[in-house]
Formats: sequence, structure tokens, C-alpha cells
Amino acid sequence: MKSVEDIVAKVDTLPPLPDTTLRLLTVLRDTTSTINDIVSVIKYDEVLTSEVLKLCNSAYLGLNRKINSLNEATVCLGVAKLMQLVMAVHANVLLGKEQQGYGLPPQALWQHSVATALGCEIIGGKVGLPNNNLVFTMGLLHDIGKVVLNEYVADQYAEIARLVDEEGRAFNEAEQMVLGYDHCEVGALLAEKWQLPVEIGECIRWHHDPTGHKGSPFIDFVYLANALSVMLGLGIGRDGLSYRANEEVLGRYHLTERDLEKFGAQVVVELAQVKEMAAETRK
Repeated sequence: MKSVEDIVAKVDTLPPLPDTTLRLLTVLRDTTSTINDIVSVIKYDEVLTSEVLKLCNSAYLGLNRKINSLNEATVCLGVAKLMQLVMAVHANVLLGKEQQGYGLPPQALWQHSVATALGCEIIGGKVGLPNNNLVFTMGLLHDIGKVVLNEYVADQYAEIARLVDEEGRAFNEAEQMVLGYDHCEVGALLAEKWQLPVEIGECIRWHHDPTGHKGSPFIDFVYLANALSVMLGLGIGRDGLSYRANEEVLGRYHLTERDLEKFGAQVVVELAQVKEMAAETRK
């Protein structure tokens, strides 16, 4: 059986996040970044610039005037919203394919990931997160390890499924028992290889176990948003277990199950909008 390091070392066939996107993540991580900082990163990337303007002028956004420049786009939409749309479209290349090893049809993992990203943003906004710029991307990439592990899980899927169905194991726990590692660990190592901000790697690593790494609200939000996506039945596959969010984590932010239900309704509406936007950009 391959080690987790061997698996991560062979992910060069995956389409990486564009260099411009990686630089944007670094800029967004800095709470003092300005619109000019954002524009200076994008403006030399012709493909991304074209994509941004196409998004801004799409029927999805319904703006009452044509957007002709990056400065106009960032002022009109706001930096965070603009980057969220761009990241969601880019992630479709990585997450939109069938994940047969996890029993996920095409687009299922992407929908789950976008729903989790939206949930992160909504929860972060509700509790007054000081820097909400990265939390969307954290949610979007939380399950990236599944893309890497997909082909390796397929051979062991029957035993993993048995542990889930017959013994009531969480899917990532069953992965650990059968493979010796899980998609969280693999995803975190991939984030390190891609040199993503350390906060993103931590959220990927601990999104199923927020009590195992206390001290970061980002991890809590990704955990809660992931749980919310599962409760909504969005792109869950075999690991779509019926479970409740951890009461300890909810209590840290004075949230209740009822709050999650309200957030869920908002996620469903916004996910439909993002799916419509993504479909338009593919035309």
C-alpha cells in the first residue's frame, strides 16, 4: 500500500491553482490590502482579467451598466465577492469531475464544496469574523484530499463502506482504519505542496475534528459549514451520515441547530446562483 507521502508526490497530474490565484490568496490574507493591491495582482493575467469582466457582465449579476475595467469590477462587487466568484469557477476544474472512489457523480463534490464555502462565509459574517477574506476559500478546498485519494480509495471502497454502514464509523475514520490515512491528511499535505496559506492547510486537516486543534475559529467555521452541507444533502456520497453539529463548537459562538437551519436556507439560494453563474461562464 502506498504511503501518504507517495500519493501526494504523484499529484502533478492535477490542474494546480493558477499562480495568480495563489498570489491573490496571499494578498487577501492581509487585512490591510487595498483594491489597488488586488488589481495589481490580476491585471497582468489576461485570462483571469477576461474571466472577471465576463462574470461582472453576466446576466447572473444583473448589473445595470457594462463593466469595462478591473477597478470598476472591484468597486462594484467588492473584493471579497469578486474573488469568491473567481475561486468558485476555478475550483470547478479541480472538483467538478466524478469521484468514483467516493461514490460521487460529476459536479457533486464541487456543489458540496461551494455550499461549504458559502456556509463558512455566512457563519463568519454572523459571528463577526475580523478577516473574512480567506474563509470562503478554506471551505471551498476543504475536501481537496478526496480528489487525490479518489483512485486509491476505489480499490478499498467496499471495506470502507462496510465500516461506515455496519459499524457506524465516520467516513474519514474508516479511511484511517483501512488506508492508514484519510482525505483530511492528504489534503493538508497537498495544500503545503501548493504553498497555500497555512490557515487553509489547517482547516483542511482538521475540518472533521475541530476539538483536536482548538484556537482557530476558521477551523470551527469550516467544520460547521461542512456539517451543514451534509445535513442539506449536498454532494455527500457515501459519507453523508446523519449527524448533528458538535454542541461544544456551536456553543463557542452562541449558535444553535436552529441557526444552522436558517444558514442552510441561505446556502441553498446562493448555491443556485453560483451554479447559474458557473454555467454562464462555460457558454
